[in-house]
Amino acid sequence: MPPAAESSPIDQFLKSISRSGLLDEDKVQKLYGVSPKAARKQAEMLADWFVRTGILTQYQAAKLLQGAERGLVLGPYQMLAPVGRGGMGSVYLARDTRNRRLVALKVLPPHRYKEEERHLTRFRREMEICQKVTHPHLTRTFEAGVLQGVYFIAMEYVPGVTLSKKVQNDGPLPVARAARIFSEVAAAMQHAHTQGLIHRDLKPSNIMITPNGHAKVLDLGLALIEGEELPTDKSIVGGRGYVVGTMDYIAPEQVENPTDVDPRADLYSLGCSMYSALSGQHPFPGGTPQQKIRKHLTEWPTPLTDLNPTAPVEFAKIIEKLMAKRPENRPASCAELQTMLRPWLGDEPDLPMDTAVDNANPREVFDLETDQIATGSFWESMPVTVFVSNTATKQQSQPARSGPVELSPRATANRPAESSSKQAFLFVGCSTLAFLVLGTVATAFFLVMNLRH
Repeated sequence: MPPAAESSPIDQFLKSISRSGLLDEDKVQKLYGVSPKAARKQAEMLADWFVRTGILTQYQAAKLLQGAERGLVLGPYQMLAPVGRGGMGSVYLARDTRNRRLVALKVLPPHRYKEEERHLTRFRREMEICQKVTHPHLTRTFEAGVLQGVYFIAMEYVPGVTLSKKVQNDGPLPVARAARIFSEVAAAMQHAHTQGLIHRDLKPSNIMITPNGHAKVLDLGLALIEGEELPTDKSIVGGRGYVVGTMDYIAPEQVENPTDVDPRADLYSLGCSMYSALSGQHPFPGGTPQQKIRKHLTEWPTPLTDLNPTAPVEFAKIIEKLMAKRPENRPASCAELQTMLRPWLGDEPDLPMDTAVDNANPREVFDLETDQIATGSFWESMPVTVFVSNTATKQQSQPARSGPVELSPRATANRPAESSSKQAFLFVGCSTLAFLVLGTVATAFFLVMNLRH
């Protein structure tokens, strides 16, 4: 018996589509039947036609051409494009086929938690925490669970750009705009604090600015639940000798012991974020993590009014109060911060909150599904959990020591008897591919759309 003839690349591509679970075999064959003859010459040309007609995303087509059909579907979720990767997993722009809703789907593949059990502990913790809060200015979690052995969190897809990218692109914010954005962030955090959650990683890249100009706080992956029973493994949530946070925005007391903090640690980070948004730079730019820590403990940043002469002195004092070294010298709550910011809001029109319905705009969705997500969108700082052990932070008069150690007593600050300590790191940045959306024949397009539904 002669050996079976090898299937053509086009046949392999079509079989990969049906095996992936994105489309059943009958639909694949019908689509192939209405595709232009010119597109049937090569698998790559046919894949391009599937992308141009909106059947596949560029990411999906590329994976299928490689024969990598696994992982494009997880239960009801279809992976449209990767948008981030962190220490514990990956985040995808995905579509929930039950309601056609776009979501940010964070997944922890089995191989990750089989390599190290603490990854699973952290992910399960995040799954629990992110479902504890619901607020218009906090990214919503729709669902969390396990499908096909994969742990996942399905989150609200937030269009727009992060605050860090907005400042990078457009320059420092006007005072009124900053007051409005951070008033919304404060409202979100006040709600989280009343639920017993401390964010511990507030920063401009964790604040999304929506198309209507509203703020959405991202990433509760590092959040601490007040009064919770802490894991014995300090690397899970931090502890003395294990610091969690981001070194440019972390509160001094969070360095000394990340689990011995209260909501005022978030207020310090808010102050640092406001400083960055109005000055265009970190409070202590440049230098090593250890140098940044020492500056948070013993120095004050360049006065905001020196970097941004349009910032009123009284507004700068609000930020200075937020960045007080001692927690007791900061505002008592985010509600108090909202009151402090209210006189600075200005009279700009207050547009309605962006909703998930806005994502149904056909062109926007089509662009997203063909990997036209702008750099600095939601995915610049995707929700992940990354923990690092701290290095010693000694008083400046003492020589530095290397390696994980107990933190020293707080150094004396240059301003009235204030002090603390700090270090850490969390940030996963990423961006997506760009693809030029081309037109196709109207009759074929409508037939394709019918087949999809």
